[in-house]
Amino acid sequence: MRTTFCVTLPRWISWLEKKLGWLSIPHLGMILVCLQVLGYAFARLRPDLTDALVLDASAVFAGEVWRVVTFIAIPLSDSFLMLFVLWFLYYIFRTLRREWGDFKFSLYFLLAWLGTVCGALAFDACVESFVLIEITFFFAIATLFPNYEVQLFYILPIKMKWITIPVAILMVVQQVFFSTWQMSLCLALACINYICFFGPSFYRTIQREFQRRKGK
Repeated sequence: MRTTFCVTLPRWISWLEKKLGWLSIPHLGMILVCLQVLGYAFARLRPDLTDALVLDASAVFAGEVWRVVTFIAIPLSDSFLMLFVLWFLYYIFRTLRREWGDFKFSLYFLLAWLGTVCGALAFDACVESFVLIEITFFFAIATLFPNYEVQLFYILPIKMKWITIPVAILMVVQQVFFSTWQMSLCLALACINYICFFGPSFYRTIQREFQRRKGK
């Protein structure tokens, strides 16, 4: 079930698709999940080497440029439950790709990746997993299909919005009470994809509601 307000992507995205269609990455969702699976296996087999994958600004500036890519492979944890998270992540990727097509899906990812890397390098933040980018995909699927039900752990039916709302609350609490200002700014830049894709629709919805209330 779709969202209750109209989501219309900005026109510049379609313009970019015509001009920069080569940015489209086929099977990107599967690639990202496979990277996470490899990262999960790596974290369990060689946890002592996981730090070499982290996006650390000082290390990147020292020449370890691979970190701007390898942090994507670091899962949220090495717990067995992470396998369920990866399954859910693949479901999100597949749904968004069907909704948007390869180019828009690739652009959404690339904006989040670029925002995260720029935020880490600019504010000297240390990104230790894929979670910043992962959150933006949760937000996207919940915005498009808030009432769609998924089988959590293959058992419990739950709507997308009831998964994403707690994630958003926990994210805000963590940033306010437990995170540094550098990491908060890095997170804000990581969410640039969500702002670019959905911000105009939210603005129009708020504007229409304001005008409706004003006309009463």
